[in-house]
Amino acid sequence: MRGVAMMVLAAGFAISPIALAQTPPATAPPGDAVRGKAIVEGTKGNCLSCHRIGRTGALYGPNLTTIGLPQPPQRGGAGGRGGGGGNAPRGGAPPEALPAEGRANLVGSPVASTPNLTPQQLLVQSLVDPNAVVAVQNRYVRLTMKDGKIVWGKLLNLDTFYVQIFDSTEKLANVSRADVREMTMASPMPSYRDKLTTQELADVVEYLMTLKGQ
Repeated sequence: MRGVAMMVLAAGFAISPIALAQTPPATAPPGDAVRGKAIVEGTKGNCLSCHRIGRTGALYGPNLTTIGLPQPPQRGGAGGRGGGGGNAPRGGAPPEALPAEGRANLVGSPVASTPNLTPQQLLVQSLVDPNAVVAVQNRYVRLTMKDGKIVWGKLLNLDTFYVQIFDSTEKLANVSRADVREMTMASPMPSYRDKLTTQELADVVEYLMTLKGQ
């Protein structure tokens, strides 16, 4: 069964248990960066509708401009390519604003462990299971409003009265908790497990590994 790193906050925003991530396959065919670039920039990958590379793309998802550089060691709440480790970043939800039973999962502990994985394997994992490892600064929430509306956004802050997010239209929004029926912490990124072949995944990873901010 594929592991899911997801927390559901409802009826007082209690946090549900978290499953560990599934380790991606150890082997993959050689990738081609040119083909991978075409997938990332084209309609099949559609990556730039959320992510940014250089001066191209959107700001909603993690910036991929330097995704190919060595990433910081995975520590509490860290992991996930494209994000550093450590404590909650400036603008992130402070631990005291969260339910006590959820603080360790959100800030003090890894959402999922990825021992002995190469950078390429971590990228494959991010593509096929976006919820497997979530960096603290890349926590996204799906808000189910009491009127049935669904709102997605990057979690910036959470206090007694409001959920502050950077929404999918790239705007800051303060959502009243009184209007929220359920808040699920999960990535809005779709899984490419069934959208890309093993070869296409290898091509995308090969291209992403070339992105070093130059």
